[in-house]
Amino acid sequence: MKNLLLLPVLFMLSFNMNAQGRIRIAYVDMEYILEKLPEYQSALKELEARAAQWKTQIEKQKKEIQELKQQLEQEKVLLTKELLQEKEEEIAFKEKELLKYQLAKFGPEGDYILQKQHLVTPVQDRVFAAVSKLIKSAKYDIVFDKSNDNLGLIYTSTKLDISDKILKLITKERGKEERKKKAKKRKKDKQKKLSEAQQKRKELAEKRKKEREEKRKKALEARKKKREEALKKKNKSPKETDTNKENNSGEKKSNNKEQPTGNKETYGNQLTPEQLKKFQQNEPKLTPEQLAEKRKKEREERRKRILEERRKKKEQREQNQKDNN
Repeated sequence: MKNLLLLPVLFMLSFNMNAQGRIRIAYVDMEYILEKLPEYQSALKELEARAAQWKTQIEKQKKEIQELKQQLEQEKVLLTKELLQEKEEEIAFKEKELLKYQLAKFGPEGDYILQKQHLVTPVQDRVFAAVSKLIKSAKYDIVFDKSNDNLGLIYTSTKLDISDKILKLITKERGKEERKKKAKKRKKDKQKKLSEAQQKRKELAEKRKKEREEKRKKALEARKKKREEALKKKNKSPKETDTNKENNSGEKKSNNKEQPTGNKETYGNQLTPEQLKKFQQNEPKLTPEQLAEKRKKEREERRKRILEERRKKKEQREQNQKDNN
């Protein structure tokens, strides 16, 4: 009845469009297209694997019910009316559960139909999108689905079949998607490598910073230790300075004592009048030139001695300063 109603509608549509201009008609074989798509075949295999598990469970339950029936048939004569009724109710309950399970899995609204829609619908959507794109680009007026039996098509020319064109378009679109996925993956891998490199640089920077901190800490500890040693030496230095002063004063006293006795000839004014008279008597008489030469030598020796004493005092002061530091 539907086919009889559809044919007049198509006839009237083609008549109206023919009056306006040339009509472009084509058809696709959805079953042929889906069978050629690997993702559709993969979805069907997954669905069939699940259906096989459900069928196995159904067969198992059927076998259990059949065994219960055979056992009941054998023991029927020996059972009381109450036990017989109980066994029959048990079998009826199991049959009811089996029917319920079959409807849940393979019924009109069962898991098989729902899973098929869930797995196959994305593939069908891809096919319909390709068909729509080709229809728009080629400007077809009417496109039929050959696999739809409701149309009641008696004859279709292979010239009007655009199924292979749809397959090529789907393959092209799939290639674009795969290239996009690969590009996205490469970008993600690149970002991952960059993040790893940044992490390595960060770890290296932290390591170097830690090494610098340890080095600075060691340097500070060494300076602190050096200052403490210097402070200890400084605390000890006053006693040494007092000892040096005592030594210096002793040397000065000894030098002062030695000067008058060792320089009687030079320091004649320190002698008593008797000693001076005796010294003058014992001293040989010199000419004025010899006397001037002698005094000159005495002055020269005295100057050298004073310079030597000053040099020793200076060296002693420098040595004391080094010891204090």
